Amino acid sequence: MVDYQHACMYVLSGGVPSAVSAAQAWFIAGTIPLILAGGGHALLTLVDTVHATYFTPRDASVRRAVENTPIRLGGRAAPSMWRAWLGFNISHGLGVFTFGLLLMLIAVQNFKLVEQIDGIQPLSIAIPAVYFVIALRFWFYGPVIITATSTACFTVAAVLST
Repeated sequence: MVDYQHACMYVLSGGVPSAVSAAQAWFIAGTIPLILAGGGHALLTLVDTVHATYFTPRDASVRRAVENTPIRLGGRAAPSMWRAWLGFNISHGLGVFTFGLLLMLIAVQNFKLVEQIDGIQPLSIAIPAVYFVIALRFWFYGPVIITATSTACFTVAAVLST
């Protein structure tokens, strides 16, 4: 009987049948929210570089103020707060996307590496857990759910790997 987990892994492995452990499936599941959210974050911010839409203040006067206010770092060449904000959000999204993608590529290619390299599982739990704490304090419910989901999936994978 083919279940959902095996069907997903069949697709992820490029149609090559493979035996997938529950730990591997949970680990890969933990990467998906990071890849989607990080990539989406970067893409929506790129839209803002052309037309302020997603990460802009709701009050247009605030956006105008940050567009015309340079940051303290950089002297005369300092970017405006708005440009620094956009750059941070693009790099932030790309970082989360890349972290998730690298973990997925390792897990799909050779899950034994995830289990054998001492730092992969602790970091895969710690990084989204830190983002979870930051999201609770500074962001809104979307990032809280995304980071909690990834943290939980990576934790279950680590428990099942032992």
